Amino acid sequence: MTSPPASQPRTPWVEIAIAALPAALHALLLLGRLHPDELFQSLEIALHRAYGFGVVPWEWQVPPNAATATQPWGIRNHAVPMLLAALFKAGDLIGVSSVMGRRVLAEVPQFFLHLAMLGAVWRVAARRVSVPMARACLWLVALYGPLVWFGGRTMSEAFSTAFLVWGLERLDDQDAKAGWWVWGGALLGFAQVTRYGSAAVIVPAMLWLLITRRFRTFALATLGGVVVAFGLGLLDKLTWGDWFHSLIHYVRFNVVSGSAAAQFGAHPWWTYAPRLLLAPFAFIGLFFTARRDRGLGPASTVLVLAVALAVIFTRYPSMNAAAPWFGLIAVAALGFLLLEPGTKRPSIFIAAALGYVVILSATAHKEDRFLYPALILLTVAAAPTFVAWAAEAWSRRVANRVLVGVIVASGLFFFLFPSPYDVLRKEQFQLTAKASKGVTGYVLMNEGMWGSPGFFYLGQNVPWCPCDFPQDGCFQLAARDPRFNRGVYVSNGGEAEKARDASSKAAFEAAGFRLVEQRGLASLFER
Repeated sequence: MTSPPASQPRTPWVEIAIAALPAALHALLLLGRLHPDELFQSLEIALHRAYGFGVVPWEWQVPPNAATATQPWGIRNHAVPMLLAALFKAGDLIGVSSVMGRRVLAEVPQFFLHLAMLGAVWRVAARRVSVPMARACLWLVALYGPLVWFGGRTMSEAFSTAFLVWGLERLDDQDAKAGWWVWGGALLGFAQVTRYGSAAVIVPAMLWLLITRRFRTFALATLGGVVVAFGLGLLDKLTWGDWFHSLIHYVRFNVVSGSAAAQFGAHPWWTYAPRLLLAPFAFIGLFFTARRDRGLGPASTVLVLAVALAVIFTRYPSMNAAAPWFGLIAVAALGFLLLEPGTKRPSIFIAAALGYVVILSATAHKEDRFLYPALILLTVAAAPTFVAWAAEAWSRRVANRVLVGVIVASGLFFFLFPSPYDVLRKEQFQLTAKASKGVTGYVLMNEGMWGSPGFFYLGQNVPWCPCDFPQDGCFQLAARDPRFNRGVYVSNGGEAEKARDASSKAAFEAAGFRLVEQRGLASLFER
C-alpha cells in the first residue's frame, strides 16, 4: 500500500487493521452466506479453475452453439476467480489445503482491501474534522452493521464497494498530487471489474467532477480507468475469446434484453426508497451537514418529516404503501440540500450514492444486496458531520448523551434483528466444513443446490447430492452407496416440522448413520 501525501496526517494503519478485523472474523467464524453468489460466483469457480471440480453456474458456461447463440452467456470475468485459484494453489505448496485453510487464504486479499477502504474513510474524516474525530469516524463506519456483514464476504458487492470508497476518496482530495487522481480512476476501474453494476456509481461520480469543473481530475481519473479497462478487455480476450466479452454480454442480459427481470423477477421503482433508512447516522449526519451550511430551512424540515413518516409507515403494514413515497421525498430533499461543491462535505460521495440509487431504481430487477454500496457511501459521507455533532451534543446535557448513544447503537446493533441482510445457513455451512475431514461422500437433506455449501466446503471432489425427502432417489442411492459417509439434515424449524424432522433423522439412522452434532437447525450424521 502506497504512502499518503506528506501534507496529510499519518494514517494509523495498526488501528485501522484492528478495525478491519470484525468483518473478516464475522465471515470466517460464522460462515454461511448472504447470497448464493458469495459461493457460486467466486469460491466455486476458483476451485474449478484450480482443481477441475466445482459447481459451474450458467454464467460461466460456454453453450454448445456459442458461435451462433442469441442469448447472452459468459457474463462474468475471471479476475477474482483467477486470483483466488492462484492463492489456493500457493496454499498447496505450503501445506494449507483444508477447507478452512483455503477460506482463510481467500480472506487475505479481501482483508487488505477492506483495510485500504477503512484507511480511505479515516482520510476523508481527517480532512473535514480532526484526527481524533477521524478515529471516531473510522470505528463508527467499521462497526456499521452492513459493513461488518458484507465486508469479509466473497461477494462482488463487497469487493466493489471497497474499491469505490477508496477510489472516491482519492478523487475527493483536491490537494492531492496528479498521480493520486490517476490511481483513483484506476480504483474505480477495479470496482467496475469486480462488479459491472458499479458503473451506476462511477458515472454519476465522474459527471460530478465535470459539474464542479474539476476537469484535470476528470482527465487523469479517466486515464487510470482506461488502463484498467484495457486489462479487462485483454482478460476477456484470453479467457472468453473476445474483447470485453463478459461486459458486453452482461449488459445484454441485465439491461438490454430484460432477461434478468424475466428470469429473476421485477420490482416497482420505489422498492429501494424505504431501505435507505437502514443507514441511520447517514441521514442524521447529512441533515446536520445541510443545516450547518444553509441554515434550517424548508427543505431541511421536509427531510426530517419525510424520514420520520417513512419510518412510522414502514412499521405499520396498513400504512406501508406510503413509506416509499416519503422515502423518495427524503432523497430528493437530501439532493437539494447537499449536491453543491464545497470543502465541508464529500459531495462526490453523495452525488455517486444518490445517482446510483436513481439508476438502480430505474432498472426492473432489484435485490436488497444491490443497495449496499449506497448505504456505505452515504454513511462514509455523513460520518464526519455526525461525529462532530455527536461530540458537541455529548458535552452539553445528559439527554443529548442518551440521544447520541441510541443513534450510534442503531447503526451498530440494527442487524441483530431480522433484516434483508441476515447471514443464512450458518450452522449448515459450519457442519459441512466439519464433515469435510474424512468425507468420501456427502448427502444434504432439505436443501437445494443453490442453498448448499457446494464443493468448496467439502474441500475435495467426492460424490454428493442435495435432496428434500428420504424417499428421493438421491438419498436412496446415498443410503446404499458406502462412499456416502457424511450427511447433514436441515430443519425448517417450528412445531409443524417436528414430524418431518423425526422421520428424516430416522431415515439417516436406518441407513447406518449416527447423529454426531446438532447446531441450530442443522444436524450432522456420520457412518
